[in-house]
Amino acid sequence: MSESPKLYIAGMGMITPVGANTAMTAAAVKAGISSYKISNYYGKNDEPITMAFVPNLVLDEMAAEIIEGNRYNERHERVTRMAIMAIREACALCPVQQPIPAVFAMPDEQGNADGLIPVIQNLENNCKPWVSAAQSRSIYHGRAGGMEAINFAFRYINELPGDFMLVGGSDSYRDMARLAPMSKEDRLLTKSNMDGFAPGEAAVYLLLTRRAELALSRSGSIIALHPPGIADETGHMKNAEPYRGDGLDQAFKKALVNQTQNSVQAIYSSMNGENHWAKEYGVAYIRNKEVFTDTVKVEHPADCYGDLGAATSTALIALAVENLFSNAKAHKHLVYSSSDTAKRGAIVVDKLSAPVTH
Repeated sequence: MSESPKLYIAGMGMITPVGANTAMTAAAVKAGISSYKISNYYGKNDEPITMAFVPNLVLDEMAAEIIEGNRYNERHERVTRMAIMAIREACALCPVQQPIPAVFAMPDEQGNADGLIPVIQNLENNCKPWVSAAQSRSIYHGRAGGMEAINFAFRYINELPGDFMLVGGSDSYRDMARLAPMSKEDRLLTKSNMDGFAPGEAAVYLLLTRRAELALSRSGSIIALHPPGIADETGHMKNAEPYRGDGLDQAFKKALVNQTQNSVQAIYSSMNGENHWAKEYGVAYIRNKEVFTDTVKVEHPADCYGDLGAATSTALIALAVENLFSNAKAHKHLVYSSSDTAKRGAIVVDKLSAPVTH
């Protein structure tokens, strides 16, 4: 069995409805704390939508110089402020003081950006010296976008002059233009629709390195990412093709190709409360069952913080990392994420012994 290449976690930054940083979010999710609340946004039948928000006070107190552009957009400003906070946390221990190549996950569909200052411009202004627009690119595939960003990192990080790459996403559903089509399709959580999901918001970024000696180390351990499995589901939500779950199955198979039997102890899932996602998970799990332990746990933290959109993949990875660091008996987890459109992604997160340095 050939050894797969690895990238290592060098830093993490996270702000979600249940925590203003990575440690707070991980503790809240572990405790099962939910941030779901009845919102002031209304969907079909004039029913209020259950949503999960980052407290305004957290964002208002952050020091930043935000350029708003020709028109004001609440969602755009929240996405920007959350991203600044999470990137600052992710890069706080970064040993280099220069721009780091970055790949940012964005929603499935690009919104109307006319008159809005690009998020990357505000990140460049407020996250110096690490963020540079010239060394950044965006991927528009929603929940699975973070997986694609990591896949990009695996392809190119060895060709870059430095040892680091920044990946992640910032997203918010606080926008009726975005909520209205989902409400029309009966996808949002309300009193009369318990099969819907709670829209949330978050920013989560991972600082990756190709060198194990530069990885974040706790109690003699570091965390490695194996190459992700990326696949397409032909029968996705925006397509009329039959929905069989084959895309996620293929993503699992690609991610697990070098893993031994009974080695994966937990699955971190992007399932958000909609029954729609259970079918593909069942297919993918059954077809790859031999790789998982008999006591494998399935974690779906959207129960705590809602659907995080383009921040989903990196949020799940960060939580898997925190679990591996804090649990002496945990060694290897699988994280997967599915977009509303075709893209599916899965990745193995592995705890290893930190290299001995002299």
